[in-house]
Amino acid sequence: DNPRLLVRSPALADARVARGLTPSPVKVTVTDAGDLDPAASFFATGGGEKLVYCASPSASDLRRRLGAAATVIDTGPRVSMETVSEDLHARGIRRLMVEGGGRVHTQFLAGGLADELQLVVAPFFVGDSGAPRLVGDAAFPWNAVRHASLAQAVPMGDVVLLRYALSDRFAG
Repeated sequence: DNPRLLVRSPALADARVARGLTPSPVKVTVTDAGDLDPAASFFATGGGEKLVYCASPSASDLRRRLGAAATVIDTGPRVSMETVSEDLHARGIRRLMVEGGGRVHTQFLAGGLADELQLVVAPFFVGDSGAPRLVGDAAFPWNAVRHASLAQAVPMGDVVLLRYALSDRFAG
């Protein structure tokens, strides 16, 4: 995965600029190990601010390797999504689109940090018990007693997008 993370639609980019924003949102990534390639599309394409949250053991080396390509923020011994969210809020960022692995998703969902969950159900099965999962073990706010609210189901070809409201901050 080597995403550029840019707004590709000229009309949407123009609409952002008209609202006083940059053409594409701030790019944010998190890493414990710090094994990020400064030549990756994330860093090499598009202007604008790029933030990297990393664990203390990787911070100084990552700052040296990335140089001016990104601002590296030391989060302590491990990267915590709560810490990341608080720092982003302090920087004026009020809305995130989160794509990540099971650890990132687990922290956002179990910590009640997400307002909306979008799931796409595809017409195939992964039969490998070692395959990555959406989340890991945790106590989640939504369970058999307290359900998330289905806000929308959108068929898209042979898949369906399910949007769930997870908080009273859900924008619909």
